[in-house]
Amino acid sequence: MNINSFTDWLYCRWSTVWQRLSWQVILAFGAGIFLWRNLLMPMVGDDYSYAFIWDGAHAGNLMDGIGPRQKISSFADLLTSQWSHYFTWGGRVPALLTVQFFAWHGSTGRLLFAFANTLFFVLLVYLLFWLAAGRIESLAKSKTALLLLLIGLFFAIPAYIYTMIWLTGACVYLWTAVAICVFLLPYSLAYWQTSFWQDATWWHQPAMLLLGLLAGWSIEAGSLVTVLLTLAFLILFHQQKRLQCWQLTGFAGLVTGMLLLMLAPGSLMRVELMRELAPDYTMPAELMWTPLMFLYNFLEGFLPVLIGELPLFIPILLYFWKGPRNHTLTRYILLWVSGSFLVLFAMMFSPDFRAHAGYHGVIFLLIAAATALRAILPLLSAWCAKMEKARFMIAGTGFSLLLVWLVATTLCLIIETSYNHQWANRWPIIAEHRQDNPIIVPAIKIPYHLDKITGNRSITDVLLMFGADLESTPTDNRSLMFAQFYGLKGIIIDHEIDWAKYGETNEW
Repeated sequence: MNINSFTDWLYCRWSTVWQRLSWQVILAFGAGIFLWRNLLMPMVGDDYSYAFIWDGAHAGNLMDGIGPRQKISSFADLLTSQWSHYFTWGGRVPALLTVQFFAWHGSTGRLLFAFANTLFFVLLVYLLFWLAAGRIESLAKSKTALLLLLIGLFFAIPAYIYTMIWLTGACVYLWTAVAICVFLLPYSLAYWQTSFWQDATWWHQPAMLLLGLLAGWSIEAGSLVTVLLTLAFLILFHQQKRLQCWQLTGFAGLVTGMLLLMLAPGSLMRVELMRELAPDYTMPAELMWTPLMFLYNFLEGFLPVLIGELPLFIPILLYFWKGPRNHTLTRYILLWVSGSFLVLFAMMFSPDFRAHAGYHGVIFLLIAAATALRAILPLLSAWCAKMEKARFMIAGTGFSLLLVWLVATTLCLIIETSYNHQWANRWPIIAEHRQDNPIIVPAIKIPYHLDKITGNRSITDVLLMFGADLESTPTDNRSLMFAQFYGLKGIIIDHEIDWAKYGETNEW
């Protein structure tokens, strides 16, 4: 078989597979794996701290060495907790109110969250697809764009478990991204459809006010950039003389939410408390606004997020190189690209920019990439019809993406299944040694060091160290709150205990 015959065969096989692969199968696979991973994830880390009423008068619930806390037992407790949290720790009330609702119900709440989180994941995929299309349409219109969004969410999202699966992290990042996208969708539709909501009904303005409030009252960098993106839409609509009341009402709600978030009294108190009680986790006051702070933020946050995003720039660059450019489409793509970079630039001025804080920047870039890909698909089809190399490249890329996605997903499931089993293996030990102070359990280990391959797509040693496992002293926050939640005297992990050896000898 010569190279030309092989190229034709590969392209033919890829075309056959792609045509038979329905959009429902693609979406079901992505959502099914996402649900599976959620079901494997137990309550961990801050989830237990947020299962208690926030005690702002005594250093909150996230510091080491804190005293007893009262469990949440009613909706009144939720409101009391968030009131205290707002004035002593931070302003992310809607997201953390959701966290506390699920944490209140323990393992049952975590199970309910697994399904709710999957629904939000599917909703996010739909919203990104519609924002890229500029209209509400079936995912069948572009399976390629759908595949890009699913693979992009898997590979480009920083700290995937932290921002997409973990209860506390998902509510703060994934759920707020949905709130922002829901709010921005009507502005996108109005951008592409001049008649959209021209004859506004009674519910449009209160709905946009509420959506704006939730989008603004979400997360700092995402909220600020959403205000700037919305302002850009409003300026354009004003220039085109089609500015409408619902657009202004939505913007008013958005700004109100942003102010409630940014001006939360607890934000400053949190910084001071962290410097006093946990100085290793925050930037020292003498280094604030210095070149060292910006260098740290660039290396720890900006650069890792940008490197992870690089593949998403390929369809955008192809669009600007050979695509059917027009002013309206180009401006729309650049708007989302600008939003992506603005999130990263905003976080450069944060006291602590970790990669997961660039989450919403990736979301905005996914919209730009999917928009550009849809625009260049006819060009790619034409190239395939004329050029054998193009057929080989498209087919090879398609097969490679699916293969890498499947392999990476399998490795992640191996890690997370082992993680789930190791947590489950602790409960017989806890039951047998319930009166010990402290109970000692083996530390969780990642099988075959697979995190060296998967990176932050799954559980890593770093994540175990900073949230996904208990700690080695009973007064550390994660061990302390876990013990309080289950009525234990204390619990710690020991890295020297071997799970296999313990299972064979049943000795410590």
